[in-house]
Amino acid sequence: MNQALSHTNPRSCAGCRQTESREALLRFVAAGDPPAFAPDIRRRAPGRGVSVHPRYRCVAAAVRSGALRRGLGVEANPNARELADSAAQQYQRRAEGLLLAARRAKHLALGSEAVREAIAADASALRSSAARRSQRKVQLLLIAQDAEGSREELTEAVTRLGQSCLVWSTKQELGRLCGRALLSIVAILDAGIASELRHVVRCAAELAEDA
Repeated sequence: MNQALSHTNPRSCAGCRQTESREALLRFVAAGDPPAFAPDIRRRAPGRGVSVHPRYRCVAAAVRSGALRRGLGVEANPNARELADSAAQQYQRRAEGLLLAARRAKHLALGSEAVREAIAADASALRSSAARRSQRKVQLLLIAQDAEGSREELTEAVTRLGQSCLVWSTKQELGRLCGRALLSIVAILDAGIASELRHVVRCAAELAEDA
């Protein structure tokens, strides 16, 4: 067994059959009456579930082989595209919830000027004390898909600090979630929120892909 998975309760993907950590897989359950297939991205629903990688090709393989239907004991034949889209929507809502949680906890730097100041503070700390990545303020730079202006400058600055950038949503949606009319750039200042946000946004994107 992969040593990295030995302490993370590994599971097999019902689509590709590769072993992965429980937390990295998407769970499907049977819900409702009559029972129907439903994604359970936070793995909290009761009863048995079937796990797949959160990407369309693994969902499609699990549907095609019948592994999803057999694993949940549901007679209906699911539609892979509909299941993937439903899961992607759950991941999208989770991403929005994470951003709202970061806003409530004041773990955001909003707009180019505030982000620039946070990056400068991290660069200064690195020069003076060689702070570890987890100690830095900027954990993730979130950039709207339609952002313009200083996007490249800030992206390069964050990359030099060893942190990552994520292109997601629009200026209007970021603004709505953060209490602004429009917002192009947000820095996430909490390591846990940044890590989960990267994960759920990547899952939503891979579920939307057919390849």
